[in-house]
Amino acid sequence: MNQRILGLLTLAAFATSCDSEQPPIGCPVQSLEWAATYKPKGTSACPIKAGEQIGILKFSTPSGDERLSLKPATLAALDALDPERLSYSLGALAKESDAEGFCSATNVAVAEKHTPASDGVAAQDIIYRWDNVRVLALPQAPGTQLVADLEYTENGCTAQYEVWAMWPGDVDCQGVTGGPDDSLCQSATVINPDFAVTCDPTQMRCVPAKRPPSLE
Repeated sequence: MNQRILGLLTLAAFATSCDSEQPPIGCPVQSLEWAATYKPKGTSACPIKAGEQIGILKFSTPSGDERLSLKPATLAALDALDPERLSYSLGALAKESDAEGFCSATNVAVAEKHTPASDGVAAQDIIYRWDNVRVLALPQAPGTQLVADLEYTENGCTAQYEVWAMWPGDVDCQGVTGGPDDSLCQSATVINPDFAVTCDPTQMRCVPAKRPPSLE
């Protein structure tokens, strides 16, 4: 075979192999409003925790480390009644994804609010303990899905959950009859069409249909 032709074929094969490999994307995290659904783990006498929005934010420290902030709506709603305690948890975020395409957040701090009874409103004691927080970092889902374990305590009753969350978290999916309508999630133009999504009936927002990666 002509050496020039052989060289061109080799170059073409090399270019094709390069195109088939996706370069690392680091650990992106979309901000700010995510929608989370809570999946009970084990048995518990506590009321099942309703789905909610979580404010999720990634930022860099002056030293170059990455941090992940998780601020559940339940705690944020108590800021005015308990301003001394933080309503968000901070953890150290990895800079590269693992073999499964997830970026882990470690050493995530406990977040809690404790409010006294006042004006007919009952006292509230709410504690979030996060573990195994992982943000999906795949080219088709760059920092837009999250899975985590949560120990949630409300007024002395503690339950365990697996949390499935996605961004954007503000897509309303209440149907014309007042109930959840999955088709509104599946047709929403702001949601990645690769996502497998469903309507969470406790908050009427679109959430992952399965444990992340929740992809079709």
